[in-house]
Amino acid sequence: MNTLRILLLLACACLETFMANASIPIRISLKGKEQKLLKIIILQDASVDVKGYKGSDLTIMGKVDTVAGRPNGYTDISALAVPVNKTESTDFTPRSRETNEIIELILQPTNDNHITIQVPEKTHFSLQFVSHLPQSVLSLTDLAGELTISANVPSIIISDITGPISLNTMGINLKQTITVKHIQWRNAQEGKPLFFIGAFNADVVFYVPRKFKAALNLNAPHNCIYSNLPSDQFKRSNPGKGSLLLAANGGGAQIFITTEYGNILLKEEI
Repeated sequence: MNTLRILLLLACACLETFMANASIPIRISLKGKEQKLLKIIILQDASVDVKGYKGSDLTIMGKVDTVAGRPNGYTDISALAVPVNKTESTDFTPRSRETNEIIELILQPTNDNHITIQVPEKTHFSLQFVSHLPQSVLSLTDLAGELTISANVPSIIISDITGPISLNTMGINLKQTITVKHIQWRNAQEGKPLFFIGAFNADVVFYVPRKFKAALNLNAPHNCIYSNLPSDQFKRSNPGKGSLLLAANGGGAQIFITTEYGNILLKEEI
């Protein structure tokens, strides 16, 4: 009985901690607004997970992730500084506007450092934010709509997408890693651009599915392009220094990857 009582107390304490560390979620119905561009601007340092699902509501949830909040090898010495009255709210207070073409949300700074955004999977979605936290991650998963992303964050992971994407990460001082995996474009049209990455200082790791038909335009002018793919799957040409054109399995959807000072790694997805 004492053991059960202790477990219940621990469970309650964990629940209270979670509730204290989480903001009240934002929920907005997008039913009947599928043709509009959903644009979200985040004005704070954070990790962000964008997940598609089969519902019709936009949901945004923030929390304080104490595990990811401290860089490895560092100690928080903030208590030694002169106290400052923080202006951040404990809850999201988004500014919003809506027209016939766009729904725009601007998320004001909060104490949260981990934000989860759940959107209907076929949403035309635009995201804009910058995070300087060394452990911040932007994750985009299970999305079928058109994506336009402008984000400077140390790590970006793109997986299980079936729609076109444009990713701009042209931050000068931030070293980045961009990972692309489990792409499964269902309706790739010959010659139609489906994927664009423009980066300044990012290593791009692109997992290529077997039998994937694509035309890859790769540019790494100040670094290298690597691959462990079977050479018989590709027809190669070199248009200039640091550039490589690859026709995968005869060509198909157009993929453009440019990283000014990073490497490009093509890996076979098994």
